[in-house]
Amino acid sequence: MKNIAIIEDEEEALARIRGYLERFSSESGESFRIVVYGNTIDFLEKYKPNYDIVFMDIKLPNMDGMEAAKKLRALDRFVALVFVTNMKQFAVKGYEVDALDFIVKPVKYPDFVLKLQRVLARHEWRQ
Repeated sequence: MKNIAIIEDEEEALARIRGYLERFSSESGESFRIVVYGNTIDFLEKYKPNYDIVFMDIKLPNMDGMEAAKKLRALDRFVALVFVTNMKQFAVKGYEVDALDFIVKPVKYPDFVLKLQRVLARHEWRQ
């Protein structure tokens, strides 16, 4: 079972990502434990390095995802980080925090699957 954190404040985007994870799980047999955070502050305050994958929006209240990713890397260098956002201009900055990938909203299922498979392949390599 893979532990996944989703940091997303938009209900529609959150429902889509969660739904895609559930669909992928039923199609592939991969199981996920999903924990959702509506903002980066709650996520970072409660963070323990037991997540395999973090899906993080960039445009979030209180602290944006890019700043949160820098703080996350201070706590956990190894977790697979995937940004999910409509702000394409931040794609290059994702490399500064060792983001594995970048998904542009609105997320389409085939694109999501390709990115998730890449993340899972990396995770299997790490173990």
